[in-house]
Amino acid sequence: MNKKVYDIIIIGAGIIGGAIAYKLSKESDLKIAVIDKESEPNKHQTGRNSGVIHSGVYYPKDSLKSKNCINGYNQLLDFLNENEIPFKITGKLIATADETEYSEMERLYDNAKSVGLNVSYFDDKQIREIDKNLVSKKGFFVEETGITDYTQVLNAFIDLSRSNGLDYYFSNEIKSVSIGKVDTSIKTSENKLKTKYLINCAGLQCDRVYNICTGNKSPVTIIPFKGEYFKVPENSYSTDIPIYPVPNPNFPFLGVHLTRMIDGSLKVGPNAVLSFDREGYKGFSVDLNDTFKIITNKALYNIAKMYSSTVIKELLKHSNKKYFEKNVRKYWSNFSKEDIIGYSCGIRSQASENGNLISDFRIENFENQVHVLNAPSPAATSCLAIADTVINELKFIN
Repeated sequence: MNKKVYDIIIIGAGIIGGAIAYKLSKESDLKIAVIDKESEPNKHQTGRNSGVIHSGVYYPKDSLKSKNCINGYNQLLDFLNENEIPFKITGKLIATADETEYSEMERLYDNAKSVGLNVSYFDDKQIREIDKNLVSKKGFFVEETGITDYTQVLNAFIDLSRSNGLDYYFSNEIKSVSIGKVDTSIKTSENKLKTKYLINCAGLQCDRVYNICTGNKSPVTIIPFKGEYFKVPENSYSTDIPIYPVPNPNFPFLGVHLTRMIDGSLKVGPNAVLSFDREGYKGFSVDLNDTFKIITNKALYNIAKMYSSTVIKELLKHSNKKYFEKNVRKYWSNFSKEDIIGYSCGIRSQASENGNLISDFRIENFENQVHVLNAPSPAATSCLAIADTVINELKFIN
């Protein structure tokens, strides 16, 4: 096995690990490496999301999600322009299904205004001008929303940081970590490495990597939720503007939305159903270790108790395409389950703690380590701002 010594090692070559690597490669002359268990990037959340550039409309003003999303939005647009990565600023419509959603829509509108977003109410006529098959009677438009391809963004981070001297070790699964007085030794499936600082950006496996790196039990446990997207004919929708429903304010998912991808394809989704395999993208799969962690997690029972109707609805969307169709047609009448021409899915890394789902981003220090323990959507939009947050955390480590 090779033996190399670094100042910083980043575990996880997803979009957050890549953004941190890119930023560090520009801002320092430290010796840095990124290690990842996969043979190539974009295998998990980064390569399987909707491609939306989010605005921060949903998140409380002083939350990490709000601060990092708005900052990250602006940084991301600059990066896309500088590196000639395709993107469009389309804006988006948040549409109500009926009168029962008006008060939550107004709360979101007020929150969007409070964080400085450009929003405006739309009536049914304005909504139908977006697409004649939209049936919502009331909603609001957010100007700061777009679409891009995050696989291209991550690939650019990797290429640029490599050109600045960073090392990437793919097909290197973490086996053990030993903390010494001066540095930390890391043994992977292929190498032995040493580092002064360690950053955990392992996404779906971040809690397990925390356990290995610290020797302590992670304060959070990941609960994986599968989100399914269904491809429909491109010409069935007349615009690039994404359409989002008003989300359940107490459930950390945005609901089934309509999104034109940057390549022109059109997708409807995702739903949000529990996955019994953190990396089970093909059909119904079960990982015994993942399943045990899930069924013994109090958060699962609290979710079932607090959001029983929502959980049942999400399961129905997954198992019953007619029910899925009915829900989409609440705001877009041109959708039929018969129109589905393709399928893709992703798995959201959702952290839980003390029996509850964590709503905000979560970043923690341990000795000479920084751990990103909860970074679901809008992490892709926020990645460059999250990178700044993590790098600032390094400055406080002795």
